[in-house]
Parts: sequence; structure tokens; C-alpha cells
Amino acid sequence: MTTVADTKRSDVWLGCCLLGLAGMVDAVAFIVLKGTFVAFMSGNTTIAAASLAGGDWHFVWLTVLLLTLFVSGVVCGAAISRWGGDAAHRTAMVLITAVTAAGAAVANTVSETAGVIVIAFAAGLVNAVLASNTDVHVGLTFVTGTLVKASHQLVDGIGTVHPWAWLKTFGYWAVFAVGAAAGGLVYAWWHAVALIIAAVVAAVACVLPHRR
Repeated sequence: MTTVADTKRSDVWLGCCLLGLAGMVDAVAFIVLKGTFVAFMSGNTTIAAASLAGGDWHFVWLTVLLLTLFVSGVVCGAAISRWGGDAAHRTAMVLITAVTAAGAAVANTVSETAGVIVIAFAAGLVNAVLASNTDVHVGLTFVTGTLVKASHQLVDGIGTVHPWAWLKTFGYWAVFAVGAAAGGLVYAWWHAVALIIAAVVAAVACVLPHRR
């Protein structure tokens, strides 16, 4: 018999796996794309606006493409969640794995830049899955919001019976940071092979227990 506690625990494990995956691919993207992201759209928006003002059309078009792919991934994930029925979660996770694997294949055989850009779609899908299928109610790649929420929980917990509740939310930020560090280190050692490892992480997330 699956309890509420078991369900919440499985949500946390799934959330941490997806957070680590997002951090890993975002770090690789930052290196390969020379300062742009596949999962951090606030950063891409700032870069797009600043590049437009400065007339740097390469970064304007690159960030607009990344934003478009990311939003398309979120929309696709939301549509799967709404109309996919009982198979929605599994369908979304398989699609995340397939797109990440496709990006890794392109990066390792054709072009690192093209492969990383493909993964922006998967990053959008990851955000949709975490938002709609788990109890990890923080913006996946909006780490500023995660830190703000943890800070509020820290203050709200003072003098209560749960003074350490903020550590759980802060932990999500830490998982993202560890994933990013791992992505950066693996890329430094093995270059685009880092994306193959990211695809393996996505495959592992496919088999984790999840809330139906």
C-alpha cells in the first residue's frame, strides 16, 4: 500500500533528479553557447534585450531561438499533462529522455552548438513535468525564486515547531547547483559526452516512482 508520505518522497526524488539534470545541461549550454542558457530564461531574456540594444544580432537570434524552444517544450509538456491521461507522466519523461539523447547524439557527431540548442526543448518539458506532476512546488530553473521562498520559510519558521522547513527548499537550489557543477566538470574532461550522461540521468528519472 502506497502512503501519502511515500508519494511525497517519490516526488522529491523525481524533483531532485530533474533539478540535477537541468543544472547539468544548463552548465554545458553556458559553456558551449558562450554565455546563454537552455534552462534559465530570465538570463536569456536579459541577454536578448542587451544584445538587441547593442546590435549583437548573433545573440539576439540565438536567445530568441532558445526562448522559443523552451516555451514550446513547456507547452508540449502541459498539453501531455492535460490530455495524456494515466500515461501522461511516462510519456513526458520518455520524450524528455528522447530529446536529450537526440541532442547528445547531434552534439557528439555533428555540432555541439546544434545539439545543445535541441536540449532547450527538453528543458522546457522538464519544467512542465515538475510543475504538474510532483509536490516540488518551486520554479525548476528559477533559482532566485527558490532562494526567496527558502528565505521566507526561514523567517516564518522562527519560534515555531518546524524551524528547519526552509532547508528542504534550499536543498532544491543546492541540487541544481551540484548538477551544474557536475555538468561543467564533465564537459571540461569529456566535452559533449556530458550530454550523454545527462541523457542517462533522464532515463533514470523515467523509472523513478511518481504520483499518478
